[in-house]
Amino acid sequence: MATHAGAQAPARLKLMTYNILNYRNFTSYCTSSNNNPITKEAALREVIAYAQPDLLVCNEIGGATPSAHEKILTDVLNTGGTTRWASTSYANNGFSTLVNGVYYDQTKLGVKREGMVSKSVSNVDLVRVLDVIQFYYKDSLLSVNPDTVFFTVVAAHLKAGSAATDLADRATATAALMQHLTQRVSDPNVLMGGDFNIYKSQEAAFQNLINHSVASERFYDPIGQLGTWANNANYAPYHTQSTRNANTNGGCFSGGGLDDRLDQWLVSSSVKDGLGKVAYVPGSFRIFGNDGMHFNQGIDEGTNYSVPANVRTALYTVSDHLPVMVELDIQRLGIGLSEYTDAKEMWMRSRAEDGSSNLYWRGPVPQNVEIFDSLGRKVQTLSVESNNQPLSPPSAAGGPLFFRTTSGFRTISTYTWVP
Repeated sequence: MATHAGAQAPARLKLMTYNILNYRNFTSYCTSSNNNPITKEAALREVIAYAQPDLLVCNEIGGATPSAHEKILTDVLNTGGTTRWASTSYANNGFSTLVNGVYYDQTKLGVKREGMVSKSVSNVDLVRVLDVIQFYYKDSLLSVNPDTVFFTVVAAHLKAGSAATDLADRATATAALMQHLTQRVSDPNVLMGGDFNIYKSQEAAFQNLINHSVASERFYDPIGQLGTWANNANYAPYHTQSTRNANTNGGCFSGGGLDDRLDQWLVSSSVKDGLGKVAYVPGSFRIFGNDGMHFNQGIDEGTNYSVPANVRTALYTVSDHLPVMVELDIQRLGIGLSEYTDAKEMWMRSRAEDGSSNLYWRGPVPQNVEIFDSLGRKVQTLSVESNNQPLSPPSAAGGPLFFRTTSGFRTISTYTWVP
């Protein structure tokens, strides 16, 4: 009778979103002098080294050409001998001066599909595009079982400002996103991260996300902190802007201290409840540099032990926003899990008087049977031409082996052989 190996322990991923303030985007008020890109890059490297994210969403990257987007990868992430980072494609609508950048640890994640939302529901250009990227987890057992875990990340930088037109632009963008997700993205595991520029959860743009007409497509605040966030001390632990009070570098950085919750992560119900093999880790939501004690103050004022002093200085240098992180548990693959309820009937094991054993395949033929060791390495492939043909495992095997039969890319059945 077949025995079955259980699933591996979940893999944990860290996701960070960070508005890095006119990175290599030079304006009359943010110049190469008061917002020096070389200085920013060094400080951003320090933040990344401390936080150790596996996936990074950046907002406010200079978007005139792909150059600034690429610089994050080459001059910040893959430096000092590090090669694990890759980026998704540069995405722009052709006229925005600022774009998003999405970067990921390619040893853990791969990209299945890239897209963007650039038009409103009525086919009018949005102020900025929303990047929509579907990732898959690179499980160590992908060679055994290709049915790995997928999740989608939306990178958003919505229109800033409190004028009626600004609110309308934000609402237009989130309405277009929800239509896109409902009609074109067949993935229950969705996260949305970025600078939303929203001041309260009652705003139409936010309501589009959390009260969408299709309940299964709604987003949720993983920490449940809905309300009027702007200039409200009750939400001091969740404010992400501004890192500075009076020193604004000549107006490049915003001032006034921490009093707005502009940067967020939202999750779909499937991620919130862990229903689709991807689960938000309760308690993992973190705003680097916010100790909850700096309402209307800069993060450099007084004592602030939320991060080491060098990281606090780096945060102050990079941007007037703080990075926000969440963590996910990814359900990893198991070996020996049957895809058919009657799969165990396709295998038969017999033992001879001398203690030797043989395994027999009793399913469809002809068939190839692949054998893997406990590390997921293929050690042998056997060709089965007839039913009840003996399948002898490698003689040197000491630990469990895993037999798999497939039809095309679909696993028919698996069997765990314990000597």
